[in-house]
Amino acid sequence: MSLLLAACQKQAAAPAAAPPPVPVKVVASHAETVPVVNEFVGRVAAYRSVEVRARVEGILEQRHFVEGAEVKKGQLLYTIDATPYRIALNDAQADLARAKANLASARSRESRLAPLVKENAISQQDYDDALTAVKQNEALLAVSQAKLERSQTDLGYTRVQATESGKIGATLVPEGRLVGKGEATHLSTIDRLDPIYVSFSVADRDALILRRELSSGAVKAGAGGSQARVYLPDGSEFERSGKLDFAESQVNPGTGTIALRVVMPNAGQKLLPGMYVRVVYTAGSRPNTVLIPQKAVSKTPTGHVAWVLGKDNKVERRDLVVGEWFKNDWIIERGLGSGETVVVEGLQRLQQGMTVAPSPWQSGAAQAPASAASH
Repeated sequence: MSLLLAACQKQAAAPAAAPPPVPVKVVASHAETVPVVNEFVGRVAAYRSVEVRARVEGILEQRHFVEGAEVKKGQLLYTIDATPYRIALNDAQADLARAKANLASARSRESRLAPLVKENAISQQDYDDALTAVKQNEALLAVSQAKLERSQTDLGYTRVQATESGKIGATLVPEGRLVGKGEATHLSTIDRLDPIYVSFSVADRDALILRRELSSGAVKAGAGGSQARVYLPDGSEFERSGKLDFAESQVNPGTGTIALRVVMPNAGQKLLPGMYVRVVYTAGSRPNTVLIPQKAVSKTPTGHVAWVLGKDNKVERRDLVVGEWFKNDWIIERGLGSGETVVVEGLQRLQQGMTVAPSPWQSGAAQAPASAASH
């Protein structure tokens, strides 16, 4: 009994065996150049919207286009009753002919009296009257020429032509109605849809931060900068990208935003004025950006953390300052450098200073081909 009791006491005094290292999957953080991308709600507007107006008074005789169709610059759209303007043109032509005849007569009389006044055959007053008559008739000729030009212009305005190529809307005035009385009557509108504008707004705070980063060199405005991709209301991506062409020079005091605008090619006219779209805007690129997989970052009440593999396979909890997502990675702004090894799988059992058994981690995209091949 004594020997048995002594053996039990020795077994109880023996130290407990150390737990095996926790198996984890790890990957090294890496740095690369990533685009600076933001999303906004944008609204589509015509590249140019031109109002078609009646510039002379008269009865609208005929419409010469199909509503909603494409029209070309210079195409005849409407005709206004031209009868009174043809009559006015004939009167102007007659006045011009009379003014030319009177001027010719006055010049002839002046030329006859010029040598006589030198010989004192007539009084100086008679010659001065003849010279004055020439100048008066020259002025009357200029008035007649201006009247003729105005009459020709008014007659031309009775043929309302397109001043821009694009898609024309519905006619706003029916045939047979008096137009142009007192004001230039709005008849229709032509919208140029290729290219087309997409406008959106950015918060003044975000604009200031971006401008500061561009000035410091943290963000490079190189190739691909100031580009925008557009997603249609059905969620599909528009096939062409646009380029920033306008930024408002002041902040809207009501919303605290700055208006931006991109111009988009729109050959198929999928983008229509008034449409709301999602704009993915690339302002530039951020070089040497540290990235780690999203699965390696844990959200805590105080922020974001990651577990970093240190010497002797011991893990260390690291507080992070994260930015946006880039594909399947987190952008790390502070707390982690490039080339450090972080734990991606097996985070739940980790404690500070714990020894782990690391093995390489592969992303789902890298594992997919292998899985497909096994089938």
